[in-house]
Amino acid sequence: MICKIKHGQDFQGCLDYITGKYDKDKKAKVIMHSEGIPLLDNKTVAQIFEAYATKGSNNIREPVGHYAYSFHKKDGNRATDELIRKIVREHLVLMGIKNTEFIMTRHYDTDHDHAHLMCSMVDRDGHVISTAYEKERNARICKYLTKKYGLYISAGKMNVNRDKLRGREKQKYQFYDKVMRCKAQSADWQQFDKALRAEGLKLRFHYNNVNGKLMGIVFTDGKYTFSGKQLDNELKLSALTEKFGDLKQITHDNVHDWYEDYRQQLHYINDRQGCKAIDHAYPDFDKLFPNGKLPSGGYTSTDELLSHLLLEYQTDFQAEHENSKDSKTSFVGLELLYDLLLMPYAQPLSIGGGGGGNNRGWRDLDDEDKEKYRFRFNYSHSNKPQFKRKR
Repeated sequence: MICKIKHGQDFQGCLDYITGKYDKDKKAKVIMHSEGIPLLDNKTVAQIFEAYATKGSNNIREPVGHYAYSFHKKDGNRATDELIRKIVREHLVLMGIKNTEFIMTRHYDTDHDHAHLMCSMVDRDGHVISTAYEKERNARICKYLTKKYGLYISAGKMNVNRDKLRGREKQKYQFYDKVMRCKAQSADWQQFDKALRAEGLKLRFHYNNVNGKLMGIVFTDGKYTFSGKQLDNELKLSALTEKFGDLKQITHDNVHDWYEDYRQQLHYINDRQGCKAIDHAYPDFDKLFPNGKLPSGGYTSTDELLSHLLLEYQTDFQAEHENSKDSKTSFVGLELLYDLLLMPYAQPLSIGGGGGGNNRGWRDLDDEDKEKYRFRFNYSHSNKPQFKRKR
């Protein structure tokens, strides 16, 4: 059982819909109403609701509450008028909708049982009924009542009839189908990103420009945008991280392998005296980050990073970045995110540094070797990601 909730201003318009005034195919019939609502013509009943909604000193903009209850077709003959009334009464109480006027009808124009309830969002004492966290409370209560009364529990979004969806809701399910398909066929973040692009979607990470934290993940096609949480709990950042790996940890492991490999090459081409100087300038990675501790500072904003990128890459990276209204957070693509996550390592490891070698007391790598050791990511999620040299 599910319940969809809408609020509006027109009591008579809502009443005409739920009673099927202009759609006889609904075969609507009244199965429950409050004591203060007589079964008269729609215009008179709507006026009674309006009188209740204007009681007290409230200034409510949308006094009409419309609750649509749908039961799965597999519940068959179980969804009797009596059971529907019982479940709806309990749902209203748990939602905090008490001491108010309402009317409920049942429709028979689909292959599943459903009923519509209209109520005043101002109670009989003139108090406005709270809608705070209404969506979350409704989902939790519907799930509870479905289990309590032994109703059929759907397998989830896969059973939703896409052909009946419209507008943003239809787009949401199209996104869901595409992203779930991409997730199933991908083994790491890079494959996931590539698969999404093939579906016409872009992956964006919600990045905090102040503290460098990842706040979530969104998917966009340029017109519509949905967060992973809006699509499904399996598509939240935490759930995707569980499959593809923690991006900060992947960064840390890759930097570790690159740094230690670089040090080994310097040791290989130098004598004992030169190696001592190298150890002083390039201490062991685990001493800089003991116990695998990730750097806590040194993160930068996307604008700051973009201003330092080479001009030849500027256009590509700008397309991977969009600031929030207050510029405190950004939505960034995977490639740009890796550069952001690298920033805290730049100073302690001197990434990107260079200069002559003789005055430092050791033999440096030649230009060809330095090019091999320019840092590049291996995006694969494995127990020990390996740095891949450029060949």
